[in-house]
Amino acid sequence: MGGNQREKMSQEFRPTRPAIRDRNVFDVTSQTGKHGQDPDGSWGKGSDRQLTSSWRFRAGAAVFLLLLCGIVTILLWPAEVRKVDKISASTAEDEIRDRIGKAEAVAKAFLAESDPQERLRWVRDAEGVIGRMDDYSDEARETPAEIEKMIGHVTEDGRTVTAFAVAMPSGEMRLLEVVETDDGPKVDWDAYARYGTASWEDLLSGKAERAVVRVFCEPSSERPEPFGNQAEWTCFRLSSPDLPQAALGFAQVGSVREAMMKKVILGTPGYRQRFTLEILRHEGKDEPLFEITRCLAVGWILGERDVEEDWREKGE
Repeated sequence: MGGNQREKMSQEFRPTRPAIRDRNVFDVTSQTGKHGQDPDGSWGKGSDRQLTSSWRFRAGAAVFLLLLCGIVTILLWPAEVRKVDKISASTAEDEIRDRIGKAEAVAKAFLAESDPQERLRWVRDAEGVIGRMDDYSDEARETPAEIEKMIGHVTEDGRTVTAFAVAMPSGEMRLLEVVETDDGPKVDWDAYARYGTASWEDLLSGKAERAVVRVFCEPSSERPEPFGNQAEWTCFRLSSPDLPQAALGFAQVGSVREAMMKKVILGTPGYRQRFTLEILRHEGKDEPLFEITRCLAVGWILGERDVEEDWREKGE
């Protein structure tokens, strides 16, 4: 993978919607209530005597002082706010640098190991990974590699991920993502290995009919049968470094997955986004075609539940 691949990898790691940076918000609320009224109606009627000129002067002076204090406060307050904002921003930047540093240390420790059993110390869901890592490629499972650069650090939906471009001895570039967990930063090994429940070789040959795969998705206008009806199916171009050539995937028009996948892709520069999908193989005239039956995640890191469920719940 050359310079173009490195640049493409940097562009492809981004949040699914614009990240919201932490900031201090000063909520100055003016609470206005009804003026209290004296129950016996005596307010301002306690004496028949008229106010003297000295009383008027003292009252005027008090009003003037109140106005002066208000003006001074208004002039000084923005400066204090800017000072607090600057301190808060500096503290936030230091915290982000610290989190990136810790994620990088974990990534380097993981990549330095050639023994898969030793790598388990640095990964999330280690117990689950043990049952899957035999299906990883040798390169993803046990080949030491080096970080070329950090390409992203995002917090979205309560999850913080730091992404690194990793240079493999073969010349390939891999995406390694470190997720903050309750046990500290951990590598998502499934995402790094681009793990699927069946190999693309088996899916293309027909040996496997259904699988969960990690792919790149782009818009496509092709209409091969049995997905030729544009009113019923939306076509996506599916690609992966593990695929000899791009395949075609189809989502049913009107489904939550179809609408949201289109929205996410069209909102991504270059119209190319990573997804984790469940696909079902169909025999096409010239090549296998794949129906997209479920969207598990935007990106290659799985959450506690499918993103499609979240979309449906939110009514998106």
